[in-house]
Amino acid sequence: MAPSDGNVDFEKAEKLCKPSVMSLRLKADWETATPLYEKAGNSYRQSKSYERARDAFEKAAAGHQRQGSPWHSAKSLEKAADMEKMGGGMDVEVLYRDAARAYMEAGRTQSAAEALARAALHLEGLDPKASSQLYMDAVEMLEDDGKQGLAGDLFRQAIGGQIRMARYAEAISLLLKFALACHSLQLTSSQCKAYLGAVVVWLFAQNAGEAWAVYQDAMGVDSFASSDGAFAAEALFEAYRSGDGEEVRKCVQGHSAFLELDNQVVRLAKKLPQGDVRQMAASLGSSFSEAGTGHEEEDDLT
Repeated sequence: MAPSDGNVDFEKAEKLCKPSVMSLRLKADWETATPLYEKAGNSYRQSKSYERARDAFEKAAAGHQRQGSPWHSAKSLEKAADMEKMGGGMDVEVLYRDAARAYMEAGRTQSAAEALARAALHLEGLDPKASSQLYMDAVEMLEDDGKQGLAGDLFRQAIGGQIRMARYAEAISLLLKFALACHSLQLTSSQCKAYLGAVVVWLFAQNAGEAWAVYQDAMGVDSFASSDGAFAAEALFEAYRSGDGEEVRKCVQGHSAFLELDNQVVRLAKKLPQGDVRQMAASLGSSFSEAGTGHEEEDDLT
């Protein structure tokens, strides 16, 4: 389909959006123009005229909004964002954020969060900082609406994205948020995997002290304390305390709990240990010497 096919529909729509005394049209006819913008956008997309397609879908979004349909406006904005991606444009984040706002106006919080996550995925290799923030905003959007417990796939996508970008602190923050969400829905298996995952990510980031702190706090959660994940974590800390990298590798290979984590976390587990194992062993020795003081002063992760 040639760009000219889209041009015909686009120009018709443009005329309908302008008052015309000759046509006895005193205000914009968005009801008729909007489907013409959409038709033009589809024609431009098929002819790979992505910039024109983006413009047409944006105008369709405006038409839907003028007619009081933020849901359809959001869908058109996502199409515009897709065209911006395919055309190598720089406004992908802007368009997805606009779509998310329209979804929120329509009362579709999960769709809004998923739109931000799609933008985050696209930007991982282009702008890691912006991508990281989009993932965090997507989860926060669900938290603010009390729906974080229903968004396991989004959490996993966001956690995986942060790990791919080596933003380990952000990944751990999301793992702990996910653990809390799982606790509220009594999803104990996913909750335990999230806690063990947080331990693995901290150890991969060569921060044994923070890994031990997460483990101690998680042990205050009954479902985790009696889980295979807790036993695997304990064995992993013992391996680190030995100061022997080979012991760490054997531990990971010998406990199936590590292989049951989400894919991006499993990849990190298989690469343990990282850094100076003896130095990490020393920090863990100090942490272990302080064990036994009880959990009464620890934060309750539930």
